[in-house]
Amino acid sequence: MTAQERRLRADLASLAASESGRRLLQLGLRGIGRGERGLTAGCWVRRGNAGCLFQHAYWEGVREGVFADKGRPGDWIGNFVGSHDYGIVIRVIESFDRLARSMYSDIEARPLLPDRFRLRQAEWNRVVEQLLVETLGETSAPAVAEAPGPATVETEEIVAAV
Repeated sequence: MTAQERRLRADLASLAASESGRRLLQLGLRGIGRGERGLTAGCWVRRGNAGCLFQHAYWEGVREGVFADKGRPGDWIGNFVGSHDYGIVIRVIESFDRLARSMYSDIEARPLLPDRFRLRQAEWNRVVEQLLVETLGETSAPAVAEAPGPATVETEEIVAAV
């Protein structure tokens, strides 16, 4: 396991330790599991049809009625998890970015422009889902649990297994 992966796992575990942080990760996992939009790394965005883990959590939260479909996703997520956990969300975004660039991207050197990173999408999707399932499985749910929102059968099976 690399230093980047260890850091990401630690950041995800810190976020999963709180009730709202754990719920946010579950929303992200369900959103990614739907496969309706692409998954990027860090805070990379592709024309509104792909986003990072927390963009997927926001989209899923809108779908489930957790968030309103207006305003900035970061504002809704920040209010949802609170100021302490929002700092952890920012660290997780940075950790995902570092891991993606170092291990799951092909680098295209360009003479006059900065290097271009091309994410190996299928491999990245599998890794992110696996990290989330393992993190949620390794951390215990907080003492006071909220009622789960609607999800797809496939994602419910994954989350139930953890």
